[in-house]
Amino acid sequence: MIRTGISGLYRIRQYSTLGELLAVSRKPSSVSSQQRISRPAIPLQITKPTISTPPPKPASLNRPKRDEEIDSNYITFVDAEGQVHGRQRLSQVLTSFDRSQYFLVQVDPLAKPPVCRLFDKKALFEKEKSKKRGKQTSPESVTKEIMFGWNVSPHDMDHKLNKACQFLEKGNKVKIEINHKKGQNRITKDAQQEVIQSVIDALNSYKLVKKPVLNGHTCIMQFERK
Repeated sequence: MIRTGISGLYRIRQYSTLGELLAVSRKPSSVSSQQRISRPAIPLQITKPTISTPPPKPASLNRPKRDEEIDSNYITFVDAEGQVHGRQRLSQVLTSFDRSQYFLVQVDPLAKPPVCRLFDKKALFEKEKSKKRGKQTSPESVTKEIMFGWNVSPHDMDHKLNKACQFLEKGNKVKIEINHKKGQNRITKDAQQEVIQSVIDALNSYKLVKKPVLNGHTCIMQFERK
């Protein structure tokens, strides 16, 4: 006699022999193994590793370090008059002068400890401004060169002088050099003067700042915008 639980109730079933009992216990489950395998599998989710981006590095200074930028606890201090005060603690030096008027600038970072000098802010700004102005090349300070031979053809001369006009209109100075090309026949002095005069006439709307000078078989003259 075996008791099987169904919804909290009990049913009693009698089995006559042990073989019948074993046969009942070996009955296959109502859900086949094929049905169990055919259930859809849960998709495997792969989480990609997160790659952290390091913070950007600060832009490198295009000038010497100053004030709190100086990364040394001790410095060799030089005052605004150039007097050396020897090894001093940086934090104490920074509190010893008028910060609204002066910068403490590291002038020798390789020294042990680094040498730092006091500079007037206004004078330092003027110095940096003039340095930047010096780097900015103005067109007037640039001299372009145009070269051709004494036997140049009218077409080639027109092309060369048109190029000279373009430079002059930009504000550049233009140096014209006429010389003897190897393999060409030499021309007479009168013929040279004709070539020189042709150049001057073609560029007569510009200022002739250096008059033609003949040095052997080479003539140089210079023009700029009026």
